[in-house]
Amino acid sequence: MNMGANGTDVAGEVALIADELSRAVELTLNPTIAHEARNQAYNACESFKENSPWCAQAGLLLASTAHYSPVVKHFGLQLMEHTVKYRWTQITQAEKLFIKENAMKLLYMGGWETGHLNDALARVIVEMIKREWPQQWPTLLAELSDACSRGHLHTQIVLHVFLRLVEDVATLQTLEQHQRRKDIYQALTSNMAEIFAFFMRLIELHVQEFREKTAAGDYNAAASNGRVVQVVLLTLTGFVEWVSTNHVVTNNGRLLQILCILLQDDVFQLPAAECLLQIVNRKGSTKERKPLMILFSEDAISCIHRAAVSSISAMDENHYLFLKKLSQVLAGLAQQLTSLWNFASSPERWLPVLLESALLLTSHASLTLAHTANSLWLAFLKHEQISRLPHVLQVLPRWLHAAAPKVLKVTYPSSRVSGSNDAVSYACMDYDSEQEFAIFFSRCRTEILESFRYCMVAAPLVTWSYVEQWTQTALDKLDSAPPTMDVTHPLHVEWEALAQVLDVVLSRLLQADPRPNVAEGLRLLQRCVACEPRAPLLLSLLLSFISALFVFLSCAYSQLAGPSVGCAGAELLPRVLDKIFAALVYEGAPPEGRGARAVKNVRRHAAGLLVKLGSKYPLLLLPVFPRLHEMCRAALARPDLSAVESVTLQEALLLVSNHLCCYERQSALVAQVLGDCSARWAALSAHLTSAEALARLIGLDAPPTDADEERGRARRTLLHALSLALGVVKRTCVPADPDKAARGGFGAGLTPAGNPVWRNPAAAHVLPLFPHALALGRALHELHAPHAAALRHPAHARALQPPPAERRNLLGMRDDTPLAPLSVPQATTPQDRMQNFLHTLHDNVCQLVGAAAASLGRELYGAGGLARAVCGALLAAPARLPDHWLRRVLRAALRPLLLHCPPAHYADVALPLLQHTAPLMVVHLTQRWDYVTSLYESGKLEEESGSESQEVLEDMLVRHLTREYLEVLKVSLVEGGVACEASVDMDEDSMGGGAGGAGGGAGGAAARAPEHVSELGALLLADPVAGPALLHTILRALTWNDSTSSLRACALALPALRAALGADGVSAAEANGALAAVLHALRLHGQHEANQAALLTLAVQAYETLRPRFPGVASVLGAIPDVDAHDLRRLDEKLAAHPARPAKIDKSKKELFKKIASRVIGRNVGQLFKKEVFILDLPTMHAPKEKRTVDGTEGGLEQLFANAPT
Repeated sequence: MNMGANGTDVAGEVALIADELSRAVELTLNPTIAHEARNQAYNACESFKENSPWCAQAGLLLASTAHYSPVVKHFGLQLMEHTVKYRWTQITQAEKLFIKENAMKLLYMGGWETGHLNDALARVIVEMIKREWPQQWPTLLAELSDACSRGHLHTQIVLHVFLRLVEDVATLQTLEQHQRRKDIYQALTSNMAEIFAFFMRLIELHVQEFREKTAAGDYNAAASNGRVVQVVLLTLTGFVEWVSTNHVVTNNGRLLQILCILLQDDVFQLPAAECLLQIVNRKGSTKERKPLMILFSEDAISCIHRAAVSSISAMDENHYLFLKKLSQVLAGLAQQLTSLWNFASSPERWLPVLLESALLLTSHASLTLAHTANSLWLAFLKHEQISRLPHVLQVLPRWLHAAAPKVLKVTYPSSRVSGSNDAVSYACMDYDSEQEFAIFFSRCRTEILESFRYCMVAAPLVTWSYVEQWTQTALDKLDSAPPTMDVTHPLHVEWEALAQVLDVVLSRLLQADPRPNVAEGLRLLQRCVACEPRAPLLLSLLLSFISALFVFLSCAYSQLAGPSVGCAGAELLPRVLDKIFAALVYEGAPPEGRGARAVKNVRRHAAGLLVKLGSKYPLLLLPVFPRLHEMCRAALARPDLSAVESVTLQEALLLVSNHLCCYERQSALVAQVLGDCSARWAALSAHLTSAEALARLIGLDAPPTDADEERGRARRTLLHALSLALGVVKRTCVPADPDKAARGGFGAGLTPAGNPVWRNPAAAHVLPLFPHALALGRALHELHAPHAAALRHPAHARALQPPPAERRNLLGMRDDTPLAPLSVPQATTPQDRMQNFLHTLHDNVCQLVGAAAASLGRELYGAGGLARAVCGALLAAPARLPDHWLRRVLRAALRPLLLHCPPAHYADVALPLLQHTAPLMVVHLTQRWDYVTSLYESGKLEEESGSESQEVLEDMLVRHLTREYLEVLKVSLVEGGVACEASVDMDEDSMGGGAGGAGGGAGGAAARAPEHVSELGALLLADPVAGPALLHTILRALTWNDSTSSLRACALALPALRAALGADGVSAAEANGALAAVLHALRLHGQHEANQAALLTLAVQAYETLRPRFPGVASVLGAIPDVDAHDLRRLDEKLAAHPARPAKIDKSKKELFKKIASRVIGRNVGQLFKKEVFILDLPTMHAPKEKRTVDGTEGGLEQLFANAPT
């Protein structure tokens, strides 16, 4: 080693240092040494790495001296890499040459037998390449070629160099310096033909030698060749996903041919499949991917098929891993084929083989393989042309037989299973817990059922024939079924899966062409109606069968079905209704009585089925409405019908009555349905005046017991009265057709704009009940007052806390006992029932307000004092309510009230609501976030702990509450009045949209960011009370520690700020505060890509908007640490030169602002203390004038690696 003057002394000193370092490294990994000593040794090593000028020399000595252990050698290579990575710009040219020459000497020596040492050496060379190649290291490729000629280990190191280089430059792009990455990428691309030819020669030569040596029995030498092939395949995997596909398919697809052949070799099949997977999963333009169609040939697909067959027959863990990878390859092929189908040639030669391969994997016992293979079937069945091909249609019956068993629920075992090849043992191999498997199985079943749905469109007769036969077979097993069973019984498992399949298949019956025989469907429905299962679980599933098959009754009434089928349908419909009503009053059979959970589920299923039929097939039930009405009256006359069952039954009746299209008849029916509801509310009203009276009425002040009949009856009466009012409001509507509405007497005049106003048949009957419902809401809220705690009996201490199901949902947890036998009654206590009762009451009150806003329209909004009544009942003291109650008020009541408010009532309903709510909410949310922040600062919240602690729950509740309130502000400020002049015939989903909105993707909020507020938004922001509170809430939400809330606030901030400016509602201090809030948000949420992009856009637009009127906002940017004053002047010049264009943000302004704010933009915690790597740009490269040909016959480097393999 030439280390300058006094080289011998220096060499001796370095040797001493190396010995000390070797001892320190060994100490750090010696478990018998005390922790303090190991820590000191570790710190000594790190200190030397960071500070010593002899880092590279000592590292080389450690790596190259034979007597040091592999761990010490690895540390030596790390020292060399550290010097190159962090000190390359500081060391002298002589030191650079010393490191480069000696690293290459290590390469020429062949490295070591230990793989991770060779990889570490490759990383040293790659770090030098990133700083020197190609401009200052033009001989690199020749040197690597020379190294390859020296042996197998040398070749492996060179391959690792290529792999790590493309990972840093192309795949992972960890090289952050853009110009250097561009230079290296360009150099790689210009030499790619030669590099690929080198890879190909290596594979062909070493595979041949591997096979020859294996045949000769020289297994050690063969293993060396095998390792080279595996490393080549690994390296290729890093290239094929980003290089031009022309390189992948060069020489008539020789690489693809080799990969397909290697799939059949046990030693190479897994890395070959991985490489092939990267190829078939390529994205890009059609032109870029079109060459990949070379894979769709008889030879290639046959290789894949043979590999699948041999691996399935030789079943062990390695072959199973390969099959999982191969199934992903098939899924990728399917995605490429469906998008490039127009370029496919001779599919009749290879498509049957491809389908056979997919069928093999679908038939495999492993659900993981079947799920992945299903991607192929789903892609083909969705494709309009492929799904009609004779080869596909021919194989569908076999696919149905293979796929149907995969829908059957698999129970994850309580103890690990091994040694068998069934679905359970594979589930144990692939998934570590019941919860993990349950999530997978739910997704797997959903996607397979989706394939059944599309199969019904592609081959309706075949699909229906299979499902019909399966149903007949399942019904045949009924005679041998026991009178009681749990959900794990094989017959229940089969029926439950069949119910799912029937539902998805027959949901496409009306789109099927040709349509299956309606008479056959009616006969199957008739058989289901005639069945009498003894087990309640099976009876419930039988109702699911009837629900799915009911569509045949709809078809029977079609003119296309013919008169005989129509008559059969007319005869069958009453029998179907009789069957449902019989289930509605089902009593069960010993040992399961009326109170058993499974028996209750049958009755509720029957009631829910009537609602579903009334919603989906109202015109079919309309002719038998009198009979339906009479049957409902008979059922309602039974004293043992529960409140839930009776209300659901009457909802079904109302759904059908909506199609009478007669205001008077519908109004009379509503009056009949409500019956003495008004009198019951009047009798209850005295108990709703205060929390004390309500607690006394429902027994909250008494010990929990089931023996108190009077209070139990009071609870049932209260819940029934409220649920009935809610059901009437949800299910009664105005005809969607304006002509029918006008003829039916629903008109109630015209709006000032000349649009018709409709009256809801339920309004006159329900509105008088509203004060009682709001009084109940007020009394429920008063239960949360501090003095009301004494009203609750100590045993009911948790009555107002979130129920267990809601708690699990908030914490993202699944039910602990998903397969608990339904036939066993739930072990609920009176305390649990009281807790659920109170939350159901509160939820129904909020839902009633929201549903009325959606369906009653102007009749509700025209009621005097509506805003005052709602505020007094539900929004009197938000700070007093727990977050889960307040969240429900915002989502279910306040949001629909504002969303459906007509413009005529903005001033007397919407404005007073937010004048009252907005100032309270900004204070409440600020206090809640201060509390959450204090929890984080005190260490009580550990985000990775998965704890169920109260603090974690409160953190989640505050986040959800904030998101719900921002949804309220969204409909108020930018979406207000969407239903203002439209028909009030809104379905219940629109009322419940708040829940869906809160759970939506965060990215959507920024993508749909509006430029200006709505008419209601302008009115609110101009108000001196509501306006400042709304604007401050939005600006503070930017800075609260929830990235989703911040992103949603981003979408509202600019339009709100502009509207407030237009109303002269912003002072100079508030303008500064607005910009400061955006910068604060950038610091907190800048680590998230979506948040950073949205906040930078907002910052530029806010600065553009505020700067002309408030020059002082420039001081906010000037206060950023180390800000460049020149950049600030440039930003102001850009703003002056280009007037603000709200529809489009100038990219140069955004980049400049990002540069100005770079010191405050937040970073991921993993990046905060990362040591910076500085790589200097090299002189600019000049691209060659002539384009290199793919086959590498031009360009001067064609001889590189030509003699590499040995």
